[in-house]
Amino acid sequence: MDKWMNNNNFNKVLALALSIILWAMVHTDTTSTPQTTSRLETKIIENVPIQVTGLDKDKYVLSRDVDSVRMEVMGKSTDLTYVFSDAYKVTLDLSQAKPGTSEIALKYSVPRGVQLISITPDKVHVRIEQRNTKSFPVTVATKGAPGDGYQVGTPVVEPSTAKVTLTASELDKVAKVQGIIELDGEKATVTEKRMKLYAYDKSGNELKDAVIEPEAVSVDLPITLPFKSVPLSIGYTGRLPDSLVLSKVTSDVDSVILYGQEAALASVTSYEATIDLSSISSAGTSTLKLDLKPPEGTESTEPKSVNVTVTASEAGERTISGIPVTLEGIGRGMTASVTSPSGSSVSLTLYGASSLLNQLDKGNIKAVADLSGLSAGNHVVPLQIALPRFVELSSGQRPSVTVQLHNPASSASPSATPVNGSVATPEPSSEPTSGSGTVEEPSPGAVNGNPSPTPQAASPESGNVGEAGNIPPVQ
Repeated sequence: MDKWMNNNNFNKVLALALSIILWAMVHTDTTSTPQTTSRLETKIIENVPIQVTGLDKDKYVLSRDVDSVRMEVMGKSTDLTYVFSDAYKVTLDLSQAKPGTSEIALKYSVPRGVQLISITPDKVHVRIEQRNTKSFPVTVATKGAPGDGYQVGTPVVEPSTAKVTLTASELDKVAKVQGIIELDGEKATVTEKRMKLYAYDKSGNELKDAVIEPEAVSVDLPITLPFKSVPLSIGYTGRLPDSLVLSKVTSDVDSVILYGQEAALASVTSYEATIDLSSISSAGTSTLKLDLKPPEGTESTEPKSVNVTVTASEAGERTISGIPVTLEGIGRGMTASVTSPSGSSVSLTLYGASSLLNQLDKGNIKAVADLSGLSAGNHVVPLQIALPRFVELSSGQRPSVTVQLHNPASSASPSATPVNGSVATPEPSSEPTSGSGTVEEPSPGAVNGNPSPTPQAASPESGNVGEAGNIPPVQ
């Protein structure tokens, strides 16, 4: 080997060979560059979403003119083919933006080995507005219908209000916050139904950008038969023990709701609950529970029962004098005056609970003489007596007055003429006289020689019983 290395001709040949190799290597690198460049490709990526960063969504609302962009990129075929579209990101940075309108350049990122050629658009027009919040009552709309003959009542919503958050300009458009309950022949109350809420403007268009808190509420929707509220009155059966009378009767409700078809309800004007007085054995206060049965043709009542508090007291009598007589029904052009008793006033003996009698004076009593249809002359006219509740005339009283009617146009001398030719038995009117009190008929019988207690209208101790003036006498 040393022999060859020392040979000049061998070294020359070796140097030439190395030169050729080096030339080939340089020539190969020089020609490879344009071959690599020629393999780059371009690609269009449509609808790349714009991601918003840096915005406090609890305080501000953003509106913008575009939501996505078009990107043109360049790279090797392998890089463009095997990279997913979501690797391309476009960002709208609002961390430095102020409320109002502005134009902000977009930021982007592309996969490794890919270059961006263009992005369209490269800027976004934005409007930032501050959020406002306002409370609105929740309303309920129904879609469909309940069962045949049934009706929808007033819904109960919990919670009853909701907060709507929008920009100030949009919040002014909110007319109502409402949800919809769908019905399909229901015949019972819909309870604890979850109802999603929506905000609407006055034209009924939904405001889709509204943020509503809470998003849904609980609804109870009554579905019932038609109903009617009627006054509760108290009736009586049986009799109290000797010497006792009623002094106060109250109930825990003063009206009853009846459910049924409309035709059946139309004829019902009141509901009477009946107390059996024979269940009361002594003076004092007792509470009786009365079950309420639906009247014929109706389905049910609300409530199902009532509690009635009854006070019975020892009976007493009291005479009140100087009760003025009121004349009513005087014919046109005529004058009238009471000739008997003198002073145009009467004395009455009253029967009832001593506690009630002691509270009375002549201002609590009204005596009315009805002169309707009477001609000139003297007439004996029965009095209509309006008394407080649970007070009545003592047995045997038939109060009347003599009235002189004078017609200035007539010269006929008056003569005493009883009404209908005789002294009439008083038949008090069932209507209130002169707008106060209800005229009550004297008790038709007596208990062991005493008048039976007849409940009257309008007590000094006002009760809570509807239509008390129509309570019948105890038999």
